[in-house]
Amino acid sequence: MDIKAIEDLLMPATYGRHLARLFPVARLLAGTGLTPNDLNDAERRITVRQALQYIKNTLAAAEAPDWYLAWATTLADHFHGPVSIALMSAPTLGEGLDTFLRYFPRRVPYLHMQGRTEGALSFAEIWPLIPLGDATPLLVETPFIILEQYLHMVYAVDFRAARIELDYPPTPHAGRYALYFKSPVVFGAPRHALVIPASWRALRNLDYHESMWSHALAQCIGIAASRERTALGQVRNFLCERFERDRTLPTLDEVAGHLHVAPRTLIRRLRQLGTSYQSITDYFLRTRAVELLANEGAQIKEVAAALGFQNPANFGKVFKRWYGVSPGGYRSRHALAPVV
Repeated sequence: MDIKAIEDLLMPATYGRHLARLFPVARLLAGTGLTPNDLNDAERRITVRQALQYIKNTLAAAEAPDWYLAWATTLADHFHGPVSIALMSAPTLGEGLDTFLRYFPRRVPYLHMQGRTEGALSFAEIWPLIPLGDATPLLVETPFIILEQYLHMVYAVDFRAARIELDYPPTPHAGRYALYFKSPVVFGAPRHALVIPASWRALRNLDYHESMWSHALAQCIGIAASRERTALGQVRNFLCERFERDRTLPTLDEVAGHLHVAPRTLIRRLRQLGTSYQSITDYFLRTRAVELLANEGAQIKEVAAALGFQNPANFGKVFKRWYGVSPGGYRSRHALAPVV
């Protein structure tokens, strides 16, 4: 995906207000074209490129590489607005989690979030919409820390039954993650996800208040994501459901029909987010392939068949195009690296 395709996507300038309290403002704003007044202007909108440059500046200014983890743990205390209220007042854990995943990305338009349940596990996944570079750990891990704080405050769950999955290698400060994350962290995973027991979704919120929940949810709906982002989530959900049902991927026309839009309309909406249906299906198959290869009891030909490849040799060629190595080579080189 090309960052230029959505570099003009706008977000509030107040996004960086908390960071401005931690670092010299002039250093944070270098190269962004922003002024200190912009951070305090609720009506000021900035581009994603400006936001990413701002974050890059904070990473360069920080003395300790894990500073953002300590910062993220304080956000639950300052995380206000209808999404926060909905999290705290939802009738069940599942409904609160779904609300967060659906409406929080409005604050960070370069991320897509979605939830899914497979068997006994439920996944809260984060998908970057554009390459985030060095900012990836900060932008991906911060929402997970917020969610953990929420689950701890409202439901007091046992995080030993959960885990955080990150699709990159251990960071230089991986040894300090246990100070900030309540769940075990697994690097080199096929996705970014908070993984919890599916049974947790039914946990009742003892502080549930119907009028507060209804009001917060109505406000969230009022600031709902764009049609483009909604379409992206619907495409991925339909793709996952279809594949899990019969191990085939729907065509673009089938997806468009399911969403009741013309194929050209769907193509345009995805293009406005810097992606395409081919990119989405490619990413889906890549992540599923790595997931299946993590099961050392599964033979390569079984993984190929599970992904819809009738010929294992064709799967090997496609996999090498994705990762530059054969499936067997990938399996031997990329064992998951847990941090306890």
